[in-house]
Amino acid sequence: METLPPMHKDNNIDLDQAVFTTKNVMKNKMTIVRTYHDHDGSWQFFDAVSTNSNENIMLVSLQEILDTDPSINEIINMEVGYFAEREEQHKQWSINPFEAESEDD
Repeated sequence: METLPPMHKDNNIDLDQAVFTTKNVMKNKMTIVRTYHDHDGSWQFFDAVSTNSNENIMLVSLQEILDTDPSINEIINMEVGYFAEREEQHKQWSINPFEAESEDD
């Protein structure tokens, strides 16, 4: 049986929080396939083809992400330091920890 990663106990999630995503997710409605809940508490939502260069990144509210892709509710309580990925929109999320980048990187 798979062990689930830590999830927030409370549901006091700030839906107005600014999050990073790609123009393809917001403007072209591409599927979010990779999500990071960074060690600093910020969120990143990526499609399968965009890079994270400055030209491709947008800041939107967490609510806008949920409106664009309601399946994000499945991972919205994911603890910081974890990322979730899936092959396509209706597939199950795989959730794993990741290490924080050092300031030297």
